[in-house]
Amino acid sequence: MEAMTSLSSRADECDFIVSYPEGIRSAVSGVTSWNARFCCRDAQAEGVDDVLFISDLIDALRDEHDIGRVLITGFSNGGMLAHVAGIELSDKIDMIAPVAATVGREILELVPKRPMDTLIIHGQDDRLVPYASRGDDRFLPAMEAESYWARVNGCSAVEEESTSDAIVRRYGGGSCRVTSVVVKNAGHVWPGGRTRMGGEHDPKTVDATSLILDHFFSND
Repeated sequence: MEAMTSLSSRADECDFIVSYPEGIRSAVSGVTSWNARFCCRDAQAEGVDDVLFISDLIDALRDEHDIGRVLITGFSNGGMLAHVAGIELSDKIDMIAPVAATVGREILELVPKRPMDTLIIHGQDDRLVPYASRGDDRFLPAMEAESYWARVNGCSAVEEESTSDAIVRRYGGGSCRVTSVVVKNAGHVWPGGRTRMGGEHDPKTVDATSLILDHFFSND
């Protein structure tokens, strides 16, 4: 995550604290995973309470540092956990920015305690976590995660802008602050990141890290 996002160098430039928690690691495959309720791997199978882990981590960081607003981001399974944390820890988190992630059907019935500033970034051609069509039976299309946040945040209007690089939807109305960036010609990637999974295409036309930080600090 650190190498992919370059968040550490941006933290030095912009004076913020960044933490890179790690999910449970499989003793067999060596792959790490988070329990996002509906996914994934060992963390879900073993019932690991990763939302509690994130809650405790936020508390520990607040004990050690003078922290203001809190942003949770993540890629793929980590982004799924960001969605769930945004719902269940809305009293501790100010913004979520899931990348290449979505939610499960059971999540749709949950409602956060307060509106959640949400930025969703997704590749239009993502094959692992499709944006507009159903892939894995556990996942809803990512566009339904976007609709979920617009609904629970009380959004009443949306503006859409399409460029050669991305389709951007900005939802508004009342306390709503939800933005979706669908990156054209991008697969299951952290757009603009240093690495990518499974050979998925990244056109490098959008910098997810910059989008997230610009959104976060614009509401500072």
